[in-house]
Amino acid sequence: MELTDLQNIWSQYDNKINENTRLNKEILKNFIISKTEKKIDWIKIKAIFNLLIPIPIIIFIALPRINFSTEIDFLIGISMFLSVSILTYYWAIKYYLILDKIDFSLPITFIKKDLMRLEKFKLKITKIGFILMPIALIGIFLSADIPFFDKNMIVFYILIVTVMIMSIYVTFKHGIFNRFKKINLEIEKIMELES
Repeated sequence: MELTDLQNIWSQYDNKINENTRLNKEILKNFIISKTEKKIDWIKIKAIFNLLIPIPIIIFIALPRINFSTEIDFLIGISMFLSVSILTYYWAIKYYLILDKIDFSLPITFIKKDLMRLEKFKLKITKIGFILMPIALIGIFLSADIPFFDKNMIVFYILIVTVMIMSIYVTFKHGIFNRFKKINLEIEKIMELES
């Protein structure tokens, strides 16, 4: 066997190895994209749920229990609550629309950009939502004629503050950051495979 024959055989093996490596990378990339797409689909389902669930709660639970009044406390309270509720519902719609625009048939850099935009928006609306939550609660107390400065309500207020602090911690520590961190890691793996 001559040197040129050996070089040809070696070259064929190199080509096969390169082709196998390329195919393996392509399979792994498709697997990661599929996994990431499923995570985004679950986020979409949750976003749709967040859009739909307030409607039956308002119709079947809240409306029958509201005693409409023309008293100033009721009007201020219902205005505070509705303002926060409408704003957060608007944000939920906008969040879903941003989420729905993520298209996995586009190049990975576009997907990464859309995911970063989604993450920024979600963090922003979640922070502002937690800041506005006391306004909505005060609105509920005023409209329901719950004595706000009654000393018997102190335990209830402590419970509300505790629940809010825990939900802020869980949302930011284990919810939003964790979810987007995993998705971003998968996107980074895809980008590494493409390079």
